[in-house]
Amino acid sequence: MPEFEHSLTMRASADQVFDFIADVRNMPRYLPTTKSAQPQGDDRVRLPGEARGHRYDADGWVRRLADRNRLEWGADEGYYSGWLEAREDGDGQTRVTVHLRIDGAPPGAGEHYAPPERVREGLEAGLRSIQQQVEGTGGKVEPSAATDSHGADQRMNG
Repeated sequence: MPEFEHSLTMRASADQVFDFIADVRNMPRYLPTTKSAQPQGDDRVRLPGEARGHRYDADGWVRRLADRNRLEWGADEGYYSGWLEAREDGDGQTRVTVHLRIDGAPPGAGEHYAPPERVREGLEAGLRSIQQQVEGTGGKVEPSAATDSHGADQRMNG
């Protein structure tokens, strides 16, 4: 199944970026299409949202690896998983990389999952959202998947 990866350099420390992404309450501030995040214990989260005119409500796991400034996650049903890692890049900058693996479609979506260009757009929007917030230059960036109601239902949350 497809795997995607995208990186972006930010003017913030790796610890600052990790502290932001590892706080489950911040997930709606950077995950495309996610409307809220409800912690369900230390390693569980519920993510309701809307993508392309279709509502979703997903439960999943999340793992914080603070010693590596890395966040890992996945859907309970196993149709996607991923990680996001922040590494110091010198001169007060951090290289943030997100990796997503799609192993099928969300329950009820049939055999359809987001086209590759939509997934890439979602990863880029998520990283830009993190960048703008840790740098203090803006807020959440929503990809077209958040508003486009054409085509198959998709989830770009990772």
